[in-house]
Amino acid sequence: MTVPLDRGTFNATGPFCQEIVSQSARLIACHECAAVYRRAPIPPHATANCKRCGAELYRHIPDSLNHSLAYYLAALMLWCMANIYPFLGLKVGAIYHENLLLAGGLALYENGMGELGLVVFLTSIVFPFITIAGMIYLLLPLRFNVIAPATGQVYQIVRVLEPWSLVSVFMLGTLISIVKLQDLATVVPGLSLAAFAGLLFVYALARSSFDPESFWEKLESLAGTMTQPSEHDPTNPLLQCHICEGLQASGHHCLRCGAAVHHRIEDSIQQTWALLAAATVMLVPANLFPVMTVNQLGKGNPDTIISGIIHLMEAGLFGLGLIVLFASIIVPFAKLGSLAFLLWSVQSDSDWRPRDRTQLYRVTEWVGAWSMVDVFLVGLLAGLVSLGLLANVTPGIGASFFGAAVILTMLAAHQFDPRLIWDRAGSNRVVAHE
Repeated sequence: MTVPLDRGTFNATGPFCQEIVSQSARLIACHECAAVYRRAPIPPHATANCKRCGAELYRHIPDSLNHSLAYYLAALMLWCMANIYPFLGLKVGAIYHENLLLAGGLALYENGMGELGLVVFLTSIVFPFITIAGMIYLLLPLRFNVIAPATGQVYQIVRVLEPWSLVSVFMLGTLISIVKLQDLATVVPGLSLAAFAGLLFVYALARSSFDPESFWEKLESLAGTMTQPSEHDPTNPLLQCHICEGLQASGHHCLRCGAAVHHRIEDSIQQTWALLAAATVMLVPANLFPVMTVNQLGKGNPDTIISGIIHLMEAGLFGLGLIVLFASIIVPFAKLGSLAFLLWSVQSDSDWRPRDRTQLYRVTEWVGAWSMVDVFLVGLLAGLVSLGLLANVTPGIGASFFGAAVILTMLAAHQFDPRLIWDRAGSNRVVAHE
């Protein structure tokens, strides 16, 4: 259930729009358009959305902290199982080869692509563990009304690493690799694969069950402090933390989590342009050089991204070919075009359909990580198909360039500040200074 907050009394003299619901309610700001509201009661399991841009403001999740703690504890157990037991096995006649979850990153390292292997290892294993363990560290003491030491610093680490915990993308790469190997050998799923599938499901439940405001409100009640303002002077812009989304009237560091706070992301436009330019340069060799070579009985030709898609189509794997086409070709170039358009519209002070441009940014940010599926696919195949002269997969230099391009576009999306869309369109009276 979605509940768009009523705009009520609107004051446009400041950089934010302000809602008057009750004089005692806490303020909350939209992280995409900077509109400020007072938190209004909503039904259980409902979502309050920004009236101006449609972004989610907050949700009412009953018993949020206990539910999310239970899910994170289950996720930790599944993570341990996924990293202990065999992940996938490959059987050809009497030859059987199996690997662990970390084999993909290790295979890339052994083939001289240590930087790409590190990316696979971090995003599929290390970062998910840190986010899961970090949330347990924060929530378990809170369950017994105890505040964990360095709560703000741990929360910052968790929030920064969450977008880079690509469990779902790695799972998609695994499914694609299983389909791709059907004609080569018999693929035997291991217990680790089942645990990893369970981890994907439970980890998603844990993240969706966590209500940040309930977390910070309980911390404040235990500490006897009140960091969120209940009143707002429209002539002075409120500062919003990019980590915990807390609000404050002044200061250089967030009063809740301790992160640095700014009116807008510093040098957002310039840094996003620089990252986009670097990503564009990386995409050229990524599409010209081979990403991997599949050798069978000592024979094999290097495949680029395009030739690999063509071979999948010729083999009758149209669904798989379309997935790779979408993730490896359409998404990266569409993301470059979308971000370039958003940057141009901000720099030209355009007031054209700011809500639609904000939604375009929302989709662009979400879809970008799925391009990593091709990188995971190369690592999985290189780690699994190692049968000597019978069959093996060798990663190519194109995979490194492609991985760099995907990471740069993800960084560009995180660096772009969508609130500038509304600033430059005149919806926020005071334009952010960079």
